[in-house]
Amino acid sequence: MDENTPQGKKDPFAINPNIAAQLDQIKNTIPDTSQPILEFLTAHMKVIGIGCAAVILAVIAYEGVNHYRASVAAKASEDLGVILLEKTEPAARVTALEGFLKDAPSRLKPTVEMELASAAMVAKQYDKAEKAWADLASSTSDEDLKVIAGIGHAKSLLFEGKAKDAQALLSQLKAKAPAAYKPVVDRQLAVAAEAAGDNKTAAAAYAELTANGTDNPGKPYFEFKANQLKTKS
Repeated sequence: MDENTPQGKKDPFAINPNIAAQLDQIKNTIPDTSQPILEFLTAHMKVIGIGCAAVILAVIAYEGVNHYRASVAAKASEDLGVILLEKTEPAARVTALEGFLKDAPSRLKPTVEMELASAAMVAKQYDKAEKAWADLASSTSDEDLKVIAGIGHAKSLLFEGKAKDAQALLSQLKAKAPAAYKPVVDRQLAVAAEAAGDNKTAAAAYAELTANGTDNPGKPYFEFKANQLKTKS
């Protein structure tokens, strides 16, 4: 017992054993940059005061969590790189990416979903590609990536023989896609609509493509298709 503390009374600055134990535990998990702060806190806890020490403890613990999350994200990025380098066969890449996606950090998910969708398209696993494109459109906040995912989704539906579903998706996409993507959306819409038997919509889409610049190398073909489908509608 401290000789300056009256017998029978508790030292108001006595270190809570739980706080001390937490400090010891955190020492083993935080990055090296926080160790000097922690050593100072441990040595001067009485002077600092328990309340202040608890605040500092929380700050250091938060830094430790952030460091852990950063290390997990870095490891995940490395693992994804290994998959993309080693899994060159499309079906094998699809399987590996599906497994990786289950525990992938949220910031990596759009990248993984795009790689998965692309690999599934090459592997002709269009049902998996369809899901990956749809998941990408939902998970990303990037407007360009949303449009790309929508176009990919529609193409996978078309390859699955779901022309009407592809046409419906592209019609929705056309209404909100940036101007730079309109020619690509119109081209896909024309193909999907023709496959779905909607010659009127297909002809209109091809007609719009002919209006996208006189130097368009595909203009003669688009004009031919527009006129051909008008006679059928």
